[in-house]
Amino acid sequence: MKIFKFLLIFLFFSFQGHTKELPRINTKFYLGIYKSFDKFSAIASSPDYALIYHTETDSEKRNLGYFLGYNFYLNNFFIGAETNFQENIGKDQSIAGLNGSVTYEKMKEAKFKIGYNFGDFDFFTYLGGGDIDTTWTAYHSDPSKINNYYTRGLGIDYYFNDNFFLGLNFDETTFDIFYTESRYLEEVHKRSARLRFGYLF
Repeated sequence: MKIFKFLLIFLFFSFQGHTKELPRINTKFYLGIYKSFDKFSAIASSPDYALIYHTETDSEKRNLGYFLGYNFYLNNFFIGAETNFQENIGKDQSIAGLNGSVTYEKMKEAKFKIGYNFGDFDFFTYLGGGDIDTTWTAYHSDPSKINNYYTRGLGIDYYFNDNFFLGLNFDETTFDIFYTESRYLEEVHKRSARLRFGYLF
């Protein structure tokens, strides 16, 4: 009987010695606010007008937005999902020969993230989609909404305690706007830099 007990104890410790360490799993919900600098550049043409115009944002391009997200960590690697909303995004320069200007507003985005944690820092890249409302101020009967554009980017978050973090991310996207009244097709390139401040649950 003593030999049997000895064998059980020996097998138990042998099994424990050969058991691999299980991966560390962690999850984090977070929300926050960001300050965004958004830059638009565009080229547009119409079959009804000889004018081909180039434009870029010149006002309302520094704005606040809000974000909500979730990260799932497996050791140092993580995947996540994030959504953000921004009321104002930018306003085009007025173009000689054209009336009014184009405003961009009410941006909603959802993104899939993948990244790596190194100490107090999260490094990540993301791919997502979004919607933007656009309006040509001279043609109020010709509003346009951009649905399901793609956006991509990269970023870094710094956790300075258990509940708060600062972050910076850069993203870009390209989409087309077609104005049905003027029949202008505008090819738009958007680049954004966002300084983030968030809270972890």
